[in-house]
Amino acid sequence: VRQKKPSDLPTCMNPSSTSVSASIDAEQRKLTVRWPSGLSHTFHYVWLRHNARCPDGMPNDTQVKIDLLPDDPESLVVESFEIKNDTLEIRWADGQIETTHNLPTLLGSAYDSATRRQRKPTPVLWHAGNTEEIPVYLFSDLNNPETILQIALSIRDFGIARLKDVPLAPGTVATVAEYFGSVHLNNYGRVFDVRTGTNLTLGSNTGKYLGPHTDESYRHGAPGITLFHCLAASLDDGGETILVDGFKAAQVLKESDPASFDILCRVPVFFQRRALPEEDMQSHRRIIALDIDGDVEGIRFTDRTIPPQDLPEDLMEPVYKAIKAFWNIVNSEELKFACLMAAGDLHLFDNQRVLHGRTAFDPTAGVRHLQQCSVNRDEFHNTLRTLAARFNHPAQSLTMAGGALG
Repeated sequence: VRQKKPSDLPTCMNPSSTSVSASIDAEQRKLTVRWPSGLSHTFHYVWLRHNARCPDGMPNDTQVKIDLLPDDPESLVVESFEIKNDTLEIRWADGQIETTHNLPTLLGSAYDSATRRQRKPTPVLWHAGNTEEIPVYLFSDLNNPETILQIALSIRDFGIARLKDVPLAPGTVATVAEYFGSVHLNNYGRVFDVRTGTNLTLGSNTGKYLGPHTDESYRHGAPGITLFHCLAASLDDGGETILVDGFKAAQVLKESDPASFDILCRVPVFFQRRALPEEDMQSHRRIIALDIDGDVEGIRFTDRTIPPQDLPEDLMEPVYKAIKAFWNIVNSEELKFACLMAAGDLHLFDNQRVLHGRTAFDPTAGVRHLQQCSVNRDEFHNTLRTLAARFNHPAQSLTMAGGALG
């Protein structure tokens, strides 16, 4: 398709009708909007076409897009454009198609680095010395949808929320989970009992120390939001829950050992589980997942399910060194927050950010009993967004961390 010469370039029609102005770069196929504040944002032609509301009957004229692919970027030519009040109207050279674009919506959808950063919530990093900032709620708060939103936002920002005064009826953990999404089926069904004296092939059912870890790293899609409900606490003051902010651990590693941080962000690590008969679950995934901007968005770390690695020769020692460096950090006293869960306490946390463990205790000193279940990450995000939209909260349009799927 012929690109217009500079003398042929369309200019904004009726520029005096608004304090917003625009210009195009036909060679680069971009349109720049200049706002009264002095800011300007540039939009590619192909993005404008894909994003448009189209009064002339293009397939994406409806709220549900039915065209599966956007236009070929190199085929697009702007014939003319005009700003009318709060609307940018564009006439395209192919078939004289017209598209309309709401200016406030364009402003909120700009994709320069600064605006994209504003659409990303900043995680609140924590360590053993500042966990008082993590919100605590009551079970009765679940009667209020706005408080459910606040609990979800706490999980988004801190990676965790805590509930107290939760009824001790078995299965209540699943009832709480369903406020945030459907309960995910794991190896043991919907709800898993962590109880001393039962199924001692599992470390969680013994009194031994369990170091900080995320659950089920051997799954390609590890559990999203995990819930632990304490039905009966240990009686010897042992069995404290250990919590570690994996995002904080990643920050410490990046600052103290950049080479190991880079390894864990780049190189998939082999995880495997063979605990049950006829079971051999495997995944090859990165311990630290980064998003497109280079920000940490997920952690996957279960040291007990890391078998001997299958790696290129030049990566073998660097990977083991990096794993050990991260292990040292998540097990450091500076990062480990230990708290004794009482009967009726319930923790909800992002299993792809927060590592959990347990101090040792005497399994003969009463029965320690917790119930556990999980909710898929995408369903949790859906609940957060729809509640945010219901209460007109900014979270409805923010980008949330994708988790440890890389």
